[in-house]
This record gives sequence, structure tokens and C-alpha cells, in this order.
Amino acid sequence: MPPPTPPPSTPKYNTNHQDPNHSQKNATVAVAETLSRPPSIREAAQLICGGDHREVKINDIVGNGISGILYKWVNYGKGWRPRWFVLQYGVLSYYKIHGPDKIVVSLETEKGSRVIGEESLKRISRCKNASSQVRRKPFGEVHLKVSSIRESSSDDKRFSIFTGTRRLHLRADTREDRMAWMDALQAAKDMFPRMSNSELMAPLDNVAMSTENLRQRLLEEGVSEAAIQGSEQIMRNEFAALQNQLMLLKQKHWLLIDTLRHLEVHVTISRNHYANGIENSSSVSSPISPN
Repeated sequence: MPPPTPPPSTPKYNTNHQDPNHSQKNATVAVAETLSRPPSIREAAQLICGGDHREVKINDIVGNGISGILYKWVNYGKGWRPRWFVLQYGVLSYYKIHGPDKIVVSLETEKGSRVIGEESLKRISRCKNASSQVRRKPFGEVHLKVSSIRESSSDDKRFSIFTGTRRLHLRADTREDRMAWMDALQAAKDMFPRMSNSELMAPLDNVAMSTENLRQRLLEEGVSEAAIQGSEQIMRNEFAALQNQLMLLKQKHWLLIDTLRHLEVHVTISRNHYANGIENSSSVSSPISPN
């Protein structure tokens, strides 16, 4: 069920008086300066379609990964819950940051990635003991290649990701953070251009091949008509074989995407069953919240 009009944003710190956590702010600034980050996501996004340097511009945005806090809509009982999101290799993963299943993030675990959001930087600066070698299991994953991204028209901090089977409703702390996440997600998606279903399954019979240039060159070399016709037939046979290989590759590509969608459905169903089983068997008054 989609979220209602979101509650007011998380209150910001009062800047009209001296901040007692001055050292905390200094640590946050130090983290921001230490993390490897490109100069501007928005500027790089404006250049993303610029010809031969397309891959470079995408890397300017995505870099070695994007991470930070976003608020995920759970349900009407739970509302918006903070999650730690990581974008890497075209996959958006998210983790809990509270409770027994929370992950610990630090300057070491997020080394080399671009961290979005002031609250995200503060969380990193508070913990210095987490190791990047510890395997972190996400509570959910979204493959951007088979997903669509849409910003909210009613709230400049919200956006959603639709996978074909479910919709993920997300909210950033600020409008600028949402813009940064949207740019990064779209850039990562553009790294895996997707053909439409009609393009994937369209026959290649309408692809024409001409041997006229070959014929003219062979005539200039004094090759006999019989030899020319034989050469043309060889080219046609090779081209037909290549067409068949391309058709097989297109069909495999489509089947892989379809399989990925089905796997995502099964994972979602299994996760829900697992969560329901824990809630039913738990004697704790506060059941474990879904992801």
C-alpha cells in the first residue's frame, strides 16, 4: 500500500544558538573531506550524454559506490523507517540501522564510496571500529536494470523505484539529497541500457546485406563471374549464421531478465513468510519489523 502524504521532515538542528556538539560537527566535516568523492553529481549528470566520454561521466557520478540513509515506507503501522542504502554495480541494497539486525557503518566500511546526506556523514563519524572485511547481508535488493525510477510530484524529498513486481517508496532528508540519489540511480541504470520487449524479440529478417561493393572490387581485379557469385554466396551464408547467433543472444538476454524478475518475486515471498513465521512464534511484545 502506498504511503500517505508524508509527515513533516525530521527536525533540523537549531542554528540560532551555539551547537553543543561542536566536536561532532568537526568530525563530520573531516569524514566528508576524507571520503573519496567526485566534485558534483549534478554537474556530471548534465554531461552524461556527451559522446565518447559517456562512461567516464557515469563513473563521475557513481564512482566506487553510493551510500547513505534514506527513509523507506514500511506500512501504516510502522511508517517511514531509516535504512542504510548502498548502490554498487547496478544493485541498490538496503540494511537496517537499528535493532539486533542493524549494520555498523564507519569511515572504513564506506571507504571510496560517495556518501549522501548530512545524517549519513554523522553516523559514519560516530563509529570508528567497524571493519570493511565483515560481510554485510542486506535486507533487500533492487536491480536497477529491470527497474524504473520516479520522483514524487507532491513531495520534493520523495521518490519511488518500481521493479515490475513491487514498488519501493523512499524519502530523503532534503531536496538536494533526493536529487543526488536520483542522479546516481539513473546513472547506474544507464550503465545497463535495456531494449524494449519488441526490440528484443523482433526478427532480423529485415536486415539487408549488400555484396555490391565486393562485386565491384572483384570485377576491378579481373575475377571471373563464377568466382564472384561463389564469393557472394559465402558472404550470405556467413551473414545468415551471424543472424542466427544474434537471435539466440537476444532470446537468452530476454530469458535472463525474465528469470531475474521471477527470482525477485520468490525472494520477496520467502522473506515475507520468514518474517511472518518469526512474528507468530515470538513471545516478545514488540515483533520484529519487516524490512
